[in-house]
Amino acid sequence: MSKMYENKKNYTIKGEINKNYSICLSGQTKTPPFCDGSHKKNSESNGPYIHKCKKNEDLFICGCGGSTNKPWCDGSHQKCPEHDDYMKRW
Repeated sequence: MSKMYENKKNYTIKGEINKNYSICLSGQTKTPPFCDGSHKKNSESNGPYIHKCKKNEDLFICGCGGSTNKPWCDGSHQKCPEHDDYMKRW
């Protein structure tokens, strides 16, 4: 299991206007929530989601793996049990 979805809460990025952010979608990154190219080792994995901020804004990135709107947090982490069995499902 990667560190990306072991957070059990969202990652918050202070997005800056006109800046691009490469957000991990594969969950394999060692530098969550940013892509580090780890997905390239697995041909079935998704590449990063590139987000360009149109304004200064907070970005809330899924850290539990349960969001139905990845890479964005949808609050699913609030339903995560506090034990390790939850992570075995991913």
